[in-house]
Amino acid sequence: MRHFYIRLVIGIIWLIAAAVTLMSGNLSAGAFSAVFGVMFIVSAFSIRKKNTNDR
Repeated sequence: MRHFYIRLVIGIIWLIAAAVTLMSGNLSAGAFSAVFGVMFIVSAFSIRKKNTNDR
């Protein structure tokens, strides 16, 4: 379960970094960061779903 929380926190941090980058005007880096944030969050929920199905 700790992998879920770690990936969730990292995903949220990436999304915050993307928001800050987008506000500074760097659109390509902001979009890149947003994609990574979403990927980490999707990965976290897929791990959670896998763990609940195994029980």
